Amino acid sequence: MLYLIAWLTDCALILFVFSVTRVLAEQQASPWTLGTLGAAFFLASALSSTLAGRLSDRVGRKAVAISGSIGLVASLSVLLLFDSGAWRFYVAYACAGISVGHVYPPVIALLSQCAGPREASRRFLRFGLAFNLGILFGQVGGGWLYDHLSPTAPLLTAIGLAVATVLCLCGVSDRADAESDGASGANEPEVGPQERASARRFIRLAWLANCAGMFSMSTLWFLFPSLAVSLGIPAEEHGLVLGVGRVTVMCVYLLMHAVPIWHHRFRFSVAAQFLGLAGMLMVCVGNRPVAMATGVVLLSVLLGYNYFASLYYNRSGHDEGGKGAAFGLNEAFLSMGAGGGSLLGGWAASEMGQRAPFQIAAAVIVMGLCVQVAWFLVGRDSSSSSS
Repeated sequence: MLYLIAWLTDCALILFVFSVTRVLAEQQASPWTLGTLGAAFFLASALSSTLAGRLSDRVGRKAVAISGSIGLVASLSVLLLFDSGAWRFYVAYACAGISVGHVYPPVIALLSQCAGPREASRRFLRFGLAFNLGILFGQVGGGWLYDHLSPTAPLLTAIGLAVATVLCLCGVSDRADAESDGASGANEPEVGPQERASARRFIRLAWLANCAGMFSMSTLWFLFPSLAVSLGIPAEEHGLVLGVGRVTVMCVYLLMHAVPIWHHRFRFSVAAQFLGLAGMLMVCVGNRPVAMATGVVLLSVLLGYNYFASLYYNRSGHDEGGKGAAFGLNEAFLSMGAGGGSLLGGWAASEMGQRAPFQIAAAVIVMGLCVQVAWFLVGRDSSSSSS
C-alpha cells in the first residue's frame, strides 16, 4: 500500500506541475515567474519536511501523512476554484509543497521500520520504482493529456489521484504495513556503532550531492518548458525528454540494490556526479530532443545514485525513534536545492538568457563536489587520527 501511495502522490504532483508550467510557458510567462513558482513549492516543502518528520516521530506517522494528502487535494483544487490572478499559482504551489512535505518523511519512516540492511534496500528499491513510475507517468501522460484532450485534463487527473492517496492512507496501519512486507528483516544483524558513525558521515556528503542534483533538476522541471517552447519542441516530446530521466533513475536503483559494492565508498558518488555534470553541459548546448534527453539521462544517474544512497545511510545512521526526523531532514535538503535552482535559475534566465540556468546548475555541481571531496578527506584524516 505504501508503494501505491508513493506512485499516486508523485504522479498527481507532476501532472499538476507539468500542466501549470506548460500553460504559463505558452502564455509567454517570464522565466522569473516560472522560477519563483518552483521556489515557492520547494522552499515550502523543505520547511514542511523538517517539521513533519519530527512531528511524525511524536504524534504518529499515519496521522501526519493523511493530513498532508488532504492538503494536497485542497492545493490542487485552488486553480479550479479561482480562474484569474497570478496569486493563485503561488498559493497552489506553496500549499502543495507544504502538503507533500507532510507525506513523504512519515511514509519513508514507515517503510524503514523493522528492516535490516538487505530488507531495507529492497523496500527502498520498491519505493524508488513506485514514485519514479509516478513521475514518469505524470511527465509522459501529462504531455499526452495536454495535447490530445485539454490543458486542464492533467490537473483534473491530478486531483483524482490525490483523492485516491487520501483513501489509501486511511487504510494503512502505523506499523503493520512495513513489518508484513518483509519479516526476514527483523532477523538481520543490528547496525554496529562503527557502521552507524560511517553512515552519518556519508549522510552529510549525500545532503550536498542531493542539494546540487536537485538544484539542477529543478531548472529542468520549471525552466525547460520555456526553452522547449522557444525551440519548437511539442508538449508530448517535452514530456518524453523528462520521462527518460525517470527510467534512468529506476535502472540506477535496480543496479545499486543488486550490486551493493557502493556501500561506504565515496568514489562511486564522485563518478555519479561527474556524469551529472556532463549531462548538464549537454543541456547547456543541445538544440534537439535527442541531445536534451541524453543530458537528462546523465544527470539522472547523479540523482538516482545519491538519493538511494541517502535513504540507505539514513536507515543505518539513526535508530527507530528518530527516523522520521532523519528522513524529513533528508527531504528538506533535496527541496532546498530544488528551490534554489528554481529561484536563481529564474533570475538568470530573465537576465542572461534561457541557457543561463543550466550553466549555473553545472557550476553548482562542480562546487558541491569540491566541498564534498574536501569534507571527505578531512573526515578520513580525523578518523585515522582517532584510530
